[in-house]
Amino acid sequence: MQASDWDLLERLSPGVHQRPRDADYWLRRSAEVLAESTQSRDLYPVLDHSRGEGLCIYDLAGNAYLDMTSGVAVRALGLRYPRLVQFEREIAHVVEELPGQDFDHIPQTLLAERLLATVPGTTPRQVFFTTSGARAVETAVKAAIDRTHRTRFVAFRPAFHGRTGYALSLTASKAVHRNYYPQALPVVRTPYAYCYRCPLGLQPNNCGVACAELVREALQREGTDIAGIVVEPISGEGGMIVPHPEFLPRLREIANEYDAWLIVDEVQSGLGRTGKWWAVEHFGVEPDVICTAKALGGGAPMGATIAPTPMFRGASRHSETFSAEPRMALISLFILRELEVGGYLERAAQVGRVLLDGLKHLEEKYDIVGEARGLGLMLGLEIVEDKKSRRASPAIRDEVVRVCVHRERLLVLGAGDNAVRLLPPLTVTEEEARDALARLDRALETVAVSG
Repeated sequence: MQASDWDLLERLSPGVHQRPRDADYWLRRSAEVLAESTQSRDLYPVLDHSRGEGLCIYDLAGNAYLDMTSGVAVRALGLRYPRLVQFEREIAHVVEELPGQDFDHIPQTLLAERLLATVPGTTPRQVFFTTSGARAVETAVKAAIDRTHRTRFVAFRPAFHGRTGYALSLTASKAVHRNYYPQALPVVRTPYAYCYRCPLGLQPNNCGVACAELVREALQREGTDIAGIVVEPISGEGGMIVPHPEFLPRLREIANEYDAWLIVDEVQSGLGRTGKWWAVEHFGVEPDVICTAKALGGGAPMGATIAPTPMFRGASRHSETFSAEPRMALISLFILRELEVGGYLERAAQVGRVLLDGLKHLEEKYDIVGEARGLGLMLGLEIVEDKKSRRASPAIRDEVVRVCVHRERLLVLGAGDNAVRLLPPLTVTEEEARDALARLDRALETVAVSG
């Protein structure tokens, strides 16, 4: 950070300049006052909040990192996208907050219309704005209960839909998320379409999509009175799992059979990341409800639930004080327009193919890479002890991530028990993609040799 940045912090919090670039000092200070969450302070550096652009992020020591996380799929346009920076200056005069669920204002109406224009199908729909992905899922659940007068839902394992209330009931990713917390919903849970680790030991070319048939069997045993089926088109936190191509179409059929809603959680996969507005489009399915967030705000707390009209049976069934505030709604509108006119959905598909081809090469090259998979710019590597056993290895995965971050200055994330996750901004170039692949290749070689 430059002197002016420290002067600003000093003005807001006197004494802050005493040890400006001592990362260990700031890690200790953070650990003392910030409640423990998902931080990995032994792995990731203290980031410099005052600089960075595109895919380039810096730590306090001035080291540059190639960012293949985009804030867990948040910064679709990367850091400090020049036209967005200029647009934010242009709207500095806009009122910061208006309670949009009490009073109408134009930006949120325009944003709702724009979102609805991206949704597949012709079913009349409405938008409910939230401040997070978990709250978007909560809204979808409440709407489904309100409209169907049922409270039972189908969800999958693995699945991640958030850590709050109803969303937590649907989540089944890691035990730490749910231990000791009472569950708010009755959930019928069956395995996700995880073809690499099929729980039935079948092969995708002749399995008859048995994982979907398990849903029907479970409903007959546990209750057919379901309000909805909640599913990720790609299991993100669960390990970047792309399901069997017929899995989602079969779920659509089952939802229809029981007059239930098909609710897709596109918080991580939506808004162009897979090369289409919504990942569910790759499977030729029209869902009833789409939940989105992350990229919608581009760094601001924005989420949305898109559901059939009327979303609720009447007024005051649900509300949120802060959602789609005027400035935030305008920023989201700008992001959606920029993704479209800038050709970034096409770029996600094109560069995604480059990345997946490169990851497939790494799968062939290293015995510790069990599978490379993904759609567009939502990609992962499954790390195993060896290809023959296919035994998942969280320890080897963690070491791959550590070497990527500390030695190669490549920011990647873990996912599931043993996957490495790549979620670059949609602005990523082929050159940056090949750079990331080269760094990941070196990290895998380092771990494979040392192992």
